[in-house]
Amino acid sequence: MSGWDQYITNLTSQGITHAGIFGADGSRWAASPNFPNIDNIRDELPKAFSSSPSGILVNGEKYIFIRSAENFAILRKSADGMVVVKLNQAYIVSIGVNQKPEMIIGATSKMGEYLKNCGF
Repeated sequence: MSGWDQYITNLTSQGITHAGIFGADGSRWAASPNFPNIDNIRDELPKAFSSSPSGILVNGEKYIFIRSAENFAILRKSADGMVVVKLNQAYIVSIGVNQKPEMIIGATSKMGEYLKNCGF
């Protein structure tokens, strides 16, 4: 178990179905079991923070961009929500199956703020 796994456990213990922390280069720092595949993750995650975001492909299905702030983006696919938090060196991705994004943004943003303050 890596040191990053404790952050994933924290998020999933708060009801988030899948959680992952990925380096800006697309490397996987930690992820919950069965975390869905994000094709070409290095290119997909920054799309949520581009000037004209449209969505992110997860397991070949598109999560549509809903809204963003300076360091987080909210996306949705049917009844599933996704929150991406941008850190200095990485991204936190939380996916809630049958959960609205608003239900998972609090925990994900709080963790993102903590890790960002730690220099990540």
